[in-house]
Amino acid sequence: MRLPGTIEERLKKVVKADRWRLLRETDIAELEDEGVRVDCSLAGAASCIQLSLRPQDVQFLQKDVCADFALLLARGDDVFEAHIVELKRSVKERNWAHVQEQLEWAAVRLVAIAGILDIRLHGVVAYTAFCNDKLAREGSTNPAAMKIPLGPPAPVTSEASAHRWADARRSWERDRIRMAIFDRDVEHRRIRADESGRATVLCRTRSSPGESDTRWRFEPVAR
Repeated sequence: MRLPGTIEERLKKVVKADRWRLLRETDIAELEDEGVRVDCSLAGAASCIQLSLRPQDVQFLQKDVCADFALLLARGDDVFEAHIVELKRSVKERNWAHVQEQLEWAAVRLVAIAGILDIRLHGVVAYTAFCNDKLAREGSTNPAAMKIPLGPPAPVTSEASAHRWADARRSWERDRIRMAIFDRDVEHRRIRADESGRATVLCRTRSSPGESDTRWRFEPVAR
């Protein structure tokens, strides 16, 4: 059994009106939370479904956490790429693991939503938009932090906490995060907002290693 009609008609039937927008190729998705706003320009790349996500959307799941937004870019024939965005004023050792969990469980929710809408997801990219990078190498207040290995940005009470901070920093600086539920690593992009909490990104095409087709990625616009 499947829902009849166009994707817009299906969205209207099953998704709350204030939680989705259907965007055309020349539109801009305006994402805002926690004092951070990211304007995502589709730049003519693809039409898009913009979804505002909430932990309670799928209540039978094990984890009541998820990222703030998802942008589903249309590839044709009811196939979409998933681009998941979490907005945080500051990223630090204490919340980076939680951010990764939010991104992962947002992906789980998108699988459920895709099933309801009878669409297919082909690829996922995760993004964290932020103002303050408390894990950055240059952001450390420890003079020895510019050497390798780096220490935490403030005095620590134990070697274990120093290792936790270093592990968080290395994970944050990678361009991939682990989504254990899917048993795979997913591309992760960092979006730095300015002091006012604003950032602008453009949708760019890119080729995936080992694949003949092109994918999309939202990349920051230099100010």
